[in-house]
Amino acid sequence: MLTDVVWRNAVKYQVREYRHAFWDGGTLLANTLAMAAAHRLPARLVLGFVDAELSRLLDLDPERELTLALVPIGATPDTSVLPAPPVTPLYLEIEPYSRRELDFPVIRAMHAASSLPDASAVAAWRSAPPHLARPAPTGPLTAMHPLADDERPPDPIEQVIVRRGSPRAFAREAISFGQLSTALDRALRGLNADCLESPQALLSEAYLIVNAVDGLAPGAYVYHPDRQALELLKTGNFRSTAGELALHQDLAVDASVAIFFLADLPPILARQGNRGYRAAQLDASLAAGRLYLAAYALGFGATGLTFFDDAVTNFFSPHAQGKSVMFLIALGKKRKRS
Repeated sequence: MLTDVVWRNAVKYQVREYRHAFWDGGTLLANTLAMAAAHRLPARLVLGFVDAELSRLLDLDPERELTLALVPIGATPDTSVLPAPPVTPLYLEIEPYSRRELDFPVIRAMHAASSLPDASAVAAWRSAPPHLARPAPTGPLTAMHPLADDERPPDPIEQVIVRRGSPRAFAREAISFGQLSTALDRALRGLNADCLESPQALLSEAYLIVNAVDGLAPGAYVYHPDRQALELLKTGNFRSTAGELALHQDLAVDASVAIFFLADLPPILARQGNRGYRAAQLDASLAAGRLYLAAYALGFGATGLTFFDDAVTNFFSPHAQGKSVMFLIALGKKRKRS
């Protein structure tokens, strides 16, 4: 079960913390699902649940801590469904997080607006996953070339998670097209979740600013997972643009590639209501969390960055017209400390 203690991030990010809750949650969930897959344990992301009952079960104060997601792990041969027992709190004692906490009513209001009140509402929500029609590519396509099994590092997932971090600086060195292809293939090949029409029907799309990838021309691209290809949107050196879009952060300028996840929110919200926003955020954050793991498994680094929302959409338009930015992750080789 994934929850968010609001004030811990909101102290720095104010009401924008609500996005950071899903960003951080995506990292945790990516690690969890990767561990389950490595040990061949069935796992599923569940975003449809009765918020108040889950808070009551965990004995949470919904004014201070929000429920975000569930991940059932494992399976049983018994497929019978028993009546749900009464929900009783766990009555767990917790230490105070701090002597003083700040309150952010707007965040509580946003979360309440996407909460599901009862089991029938949960069933209705799960029965209406959005169907998102992706336009056929019109620009030049570059087929992906993931590394062969014997070319990929053999490190177990436990070691990858332990060494995963966020570089303070990139070295402006190129990664290979095989590394980028492998990372995108592994991160965006599907997700078992109750908010999706199918594991391959992801809610967000990956848009790339390629600065330095051996075998791939610098420019702006969009990734088509169903075709295993990158569509070229425009050519050029966009290092400075990547930095401008990323709140003028040098990490995006120096990275090998900056990957922006954008979602077409109107059809998602039309089918899933306000809770579709939660789904879109976690869909993108999980993909980014998987890219984190792929980067560190392949020997380079990754870091999440903040961004100017409208400027990103405008840069990738007309292809991205009307879409909303969910996440930005930069990939590249870490700069060595002097």
